[in-house]
Amino acid sequence: MSSFRKPITVTRTGQGDYNDEGVWVEGIPAELSVRMSVQPLRLEEMDALPEGRRSSKAVKIYAESQLLPADQGARQNADQVTWQGKQWEIVACDGYQMGVLPHYKALAVEVKVN
Repeated sequence: MSSFRKPITVTRTGQGDYNDEGVWVEGIPAELSVRMSVQPLRLEEMDALPEGRRSSKAVKIYAESQLLPADQGARQNADQVTWQGKQWEIVACDGYQMGVLPHYKALAVEVKVN
């Protein structure tokens, strides 16, 4: 699987926080290059998406590094992957670190541009 991985840009926004006036301030975004394979999501895999995201276009990603979904408790925005000229937001990521071919499998949905 690793020979199919290509470097793709990931935008990771640092943790946000409230300033002294109580106004939310977003974290600073950083771009990373992560080797990954992006593939279409099969229809039966759509059930793994969060309830409100099942009508969006979605992909599965096999990556060498962990990709971060949003975490409200940690005040962390989801990573966004730039692939085929579109933005894809990570909604889930699981590690498969069994020693033979360690990797992460992530699910991502297309970010709609208004």
